[in-house]
Amino acid sequence: MDKIKFYFFSSLLVFALGLTVSPRTLQAAEPLDTVVAVVGDDVITQSELDKEVDYIRVQLKHNDTPLPTTAELDSQVLDRMIDQKLELQMAAKMSISIDDATLDQAMANIAGKNQMNIDALKQTLHKDDINYDFYRNQVREQLIIQQLLQREVAPRVFISKQDVDNILNSKGYQQAHQAVEYNIEDILIALPDEPSSEELAAANKKADNIIRQLKAGANFNQLAAAKSNGEEALQGGALGWRTPEQLPQVFVSAVKDLNQGDVSTPLRTGNGIHVLHLVGVKNNNEKHTVQETEVRHILIKTDAVHTDETVRKELLDLKSQMASGVSFEQLAEKYSQDPISAIKGGDLGWVQPGALVPPFEKAMDALAINQISAPVKSQFGWHLIQVLARKDKDNTEEYKALQVRRMLFDSRMNEKTQDWLRRMRASTYIKIYLKTEDAKALKKS
Repeated sequence: MDKIKFYFFSSLLVFALGLTVSPRTLQAAEPLDTVVAVVGDDVITQSELDKEVDYIRVQLKHNDTPLPTTAELDSQVLDRMIDQKLELQMAAKMSISIDDATLDQAMANIAGKNQMNIDALKQTLHKDDINYDFYRNQVREQLIIQQLLQREVAPRVFISKQDVDNILNSKGYQQAHQAVEYNIEDILIALPDEPSSEELAAANKKADNIIRQLKAGANFNQLAAAKSNGEEALQGGALGWRTPEQLPQVFVSAVKDLNQGDVSTPLRTGNGIHVLHLVGVKNNNEKHTVQETEVRHILIKTDAVHTDETVRKELLDLKSQMASGVSFEQLAEKYSQDPISAIKGGDLGWVQPGALVPPFEKAMDALAINQISAPVKSQFGWHLIQVLARKDKDNTEEYKALQVRRMLFDSRMNEKTQDWLRRMRASTYIKIYLKTEDAKALKKS
């Protein structure tokens, strides 16, 4: 049977448009539906929870993660639903919304990441008893949450050049220096910022119990899905491949002494106690290259008189003149409305991936050397593009700095998101009626 690759969406900004979506009921609750939680002025019903849990089961099966018990899964999913309710309520107050065009593009991206078109995506979802409109609505909600976090949390995350340099110049980084990568799984027992001795003792006891179960043969992914408070819990705790600088130093110190398949002792960090599973280790080539392109263009803008069609025809005429022997440089100097490049015959110099707007870069990448493009529209106007040369550049040092910056951003974004959610919970009336022992852990406020 065809499988769709589901992309879990944490509360961080991971915008590959691999989004995790968790369906909720499309219909109003039936009269006898039971309320399992009250979140501010909204409720979560048993039928909503059941639908979420059913879908998470599909995701876990697709990821080959053993299922935790029903009670454990109910508690984990309800915890996530409470956070989403809080986020969506805040987004509504801020009038954050996603239009249909943006949503259509998101759905196309999801289909593309699964090597299929929209029709194939619909069919694959249908095989898993997932309604496409239902799925689409949940993608909309995740995009809304993403925008909310962009506004409310991301501006509080600041990474200075000194922060990056401190890691790049640290003894630990110099020793590791991307020589290895670790594939790690993590179980987190969360703690408040200033835990009491009783809370700390209970967390340590829970960690010790988890390690005893693992040594007795329990499946790590199943325990993570059941017990972990981490963002990756419902992915079996998988952090994936990480370089040393992408991990907290306490993680690096622990995993470098583990053999593949080993489980760490309990590790204390700022957000709780972790138990790590080292899935694999591999050596890396420290060199990193990027393809640079030497490119030039002619830009003509639209206005009240010059429409898209007239500008496009004008560029086609210029291209025809080039075919007759008129030089690109001469026409760029005379007609291009990009004043900086026009005086250089349209030359933009050597550019790296991501330096230019997507429509321009996509067209540029498709050109052979010296080939001239058809007219290309971007947010700046219409372009004729010519690629003059390409070369590979060693940008290892820049790449390392970028990786460190991303690692620091992800780490601090995660911490601030969790702090922000804790404050949201503390300032919102939340009442949980889920009848399981583990549900007590959900009362974070």
